[in-house]
Amino acid sequence: MDAAAQQAAVPTGATLAIDKFIEGSITCLRFQGTIDEAFDGKRLAASIKCSTLILDMGAVKKISSFGIREWTDFIKAVERQVQQLIAIECTPKVVDQINMVSQFLGTKGQVFSFYAPYRCDYCDIDRRVLFQIDRDQAAIRGLRPPEQLCETCSRPEYFDEEPGAFFSYVATQQPFELSPEIVEFLSSKLRYALAGGDRRLHVDKQIEGRSTYLKFVGNLDGSLPSTKIAEGLEGVIVVDLSGVGTVDLAGAAEWRNFITMTKSTAERVYLVGVPPVMLQRLTRPGDLGDHLVSFTMPYSCAKCATTGSQLIEVAEHYDILKFATPPEMKCTQCKSSTVCVAPEALLSRLRALPNVEIDSPLRKFIKEMRERKPERPQPLKKATAAGSRLGMFATIMVIAVVAAGSLVVINWYQQRETLSQLERVTSEAKPSAPVAPRPAWITSDTPLSSYCTAYADKLACVGVSSYLVSRDAARLEAINGALEEMANTIGLKIPVKGFEEVVRPLFGSVRADALRALDTARSAPASDGYKRALEVVRTARQAAAEALPLTGGSAAPVQQADWYWEEYKRSDATGTEFLVFVRFDLNAEGLRSLMDEYSVPVEVAGTKVVTMFPGLVWRTPDVKQGVVALEVGGRLKSLGLENRDLVTAVNGQPVRNSRDFAARLEKDDRSLVLTVRGKDGKARELRR
Repeated sequence: MDAAAQQAAVPTGATLAIDKFIEGSITCLRFQGTIDEAFDGKRLAASIKCSTLILDMGAVKKISSFGIREWTDFIKAVERQVQQLIAIECTPKVVDQINMVSQFLGTKGQVFSFYAPYRCDYCDIDRRVLFQIDRDQAAIRGLRPPEQLCETCSRPEYFDEEPGAFFSYVATQQPFELSPEIVEFLSSKLRYALAGGDRRLHVDKQIEGRSTYLKFVGNLDGSLPSTKIAEGLEGVIVVDLSGVGTVDLAGAAEWRNFITMTKSTAERVYLVGVPPVMLQRLTRPGDLGDHLVSFTMPYSCAKCATTGSQLIEVAEHYDILKFATPPEMKCTQCKSSTVCVAPEALLSRLRALPNVEIDSPLRKFIKEMRERKPERPQPLKKATAAGSRLGMFATIMVIAVVAAGSLVVINWYQQRETLSQLERVTSEAKPSAPVAPRPAWITSDTPLSSYCTAYADKLACVGVSSYLVSRDAARLEAINGALEEMANTIGLKIPVKGFEEVVRPLFGSVRADALRALDTARSAPASDGYKRALEVVRTARQAAAEALPLTGGSAAPVQQADWYWEEYKRSDATGTEFLVFVRFDLNAEGLRSLMDEYSVPVEVAGTKVVTMFPGLVWRTPDVKQGVVALEVGGRLKSLGLENRDLVTAVNGQPVRNSRDFAARLEKDDRSLVLTVRGKDGKARELRR
């Protein structure tokens, strides 16, 4: 399983930790350490509420005699509450106990995979090899473990147990296969490596009107029939990828072929339930279709020690996602706050996700398809003596092969508090601060303020929200404040004459006037003047926070360094409100790079330009990237470009920075159309 998905463990004793993963009706318990008398089996069993319980025994080091007693109590209690119990990755020590202890897995328990011991005498190395019931059934029942080659010397290893004794339980166990629901849970949610034919991709196709819904379940590899699946697709295509387990290089290539073919014939391609593995593997433009509607991320709850995938709607959380920040989510079990445990590399992908708008009919279609229940097959009746040639031998066994078209779709937790809730700003005294002390980096708690502190190795900038009823909204407000203040501090540190004389005057006084108006109106938070001043500051800070990564590129900070929040009772006793503090750090190298980006001119066609400084959004909040003309000359002067003009596009294509501007002018030499914002802030076009 994926080690990156670990979380706070269930406290069961100093020698044992248990991680819990839950998705719908399936729960997985991962045991790590020694099972001894400290293991409270009955208490753990009481917390299990599911139909299928998976026991991951791959990290069990030892089971003591008293531990066996507690374990059997756990099994007796838990099998009364579940319909199916499956053990995976059983270590050799666990296999020994299964062989020796009667009812170690109870009456409902089945072993799906286990480790067998192998040894290489040449290298003096012991190794464990994973066996899987469906894949290795012949070797297990025949008591003939296959020969393995040493990974170090490539010589044959030998099976380091007596096969008849080691396989005594699993050889007599009835063979079985995992249902598609369990396969999806293990492969896509826990990244458990499953092998065998049942992991081949299944595709379920449903059509309603001009909308087609495709549900992918399995691994994306070279066997993906991309051309066959894409053939004939038209209208609006929705691809549900929540059941995808792994994606290899060949699978990525086939997926890109599927997307290219589908986009050539369909109106739009929407992706839903995209798992983390696809976000990490598919990073090229167009890999995610026309619109990414939703994706999943692993979240951990410290209170109930549960980790599960949370479905994140891009449109709902876009204002947070664009800062490479996962949204706050509640635990689906205990409703407590959870922590996203995705790796940093995955979080950085969030920043590049575009926003998406979906109309009501399509949203309804997606919801209905994801929640669609399987059509249960009708059992076959036994043949009568008169109607069957098999007579008394005509007992029919029904093997329920559940195809992708009958998958039970997990009912994801989607109800979230929206960012559009009513806000309330008040200057009235608040109750005393929370019991938890504030971190040392918080030096001011003035609502809707921001400040930066320069250290020897970094610049630390803190944003403070106003008091808002939504913590997400308060966090976003604090993020915007911190990043805008960081941009302003960078501008103050630039000593270059061209920047001081041309760029800074374009926004400096506008920013100062807006902040002064807000401070003046703070004493009357209910007045129209305060609301107008508040809107101006919020709009500019949000625009600056978006402009910083657009213009600064990789030098701009992607992930917040820390954040802290406080919850207070509202003075009108109608609920609570939040005050959030967010800190972003910029290291010394990043600071130098950004200072150079915004101040070192690039000369093109006889004109010197610099990358647009984020502070310019105070003057034109709708413009977040472009270049500023410092010294206009050559053919651009004859075109009508003036000093201090802001060029936002060349031939209709947006300009990101000065190097991008130079490249576009070199590429588009025959005809030229510049989109420009002048001193008055109005847009105009210059043509040649």
